[in-house]
Amino acid sequence: MSDFSSQKAIAMEKRHILEGEKRLARQEALMRELIDRGQDHLTGRAGEVLGLLRDSLELSRERLRYLQTQYGDASESD
Repeated sequence: MSDFSSQKAIAMEKRHILEGEKRLARQEALMRELIDRGQDHLTGRAGEVLGLLRDSLELSRERLRYLQTQYGDASESD
């Protein structure tokens, strides 16, 4: 991986993490709304989605750590 592509990969993974955190926060808010409204029949599926979003976010964080370990964080200014 050249310096340019490693910087690009690190920056992209950071964007994925930020987007994932926003999605997770929104899904958590929706889950609270379902609970508050007594929509118990929907909370199971919403919980599954929450779990998938958490797993996906953790995979992105692991990938970022890997990239930073391999190539350093040359995109620190991003």
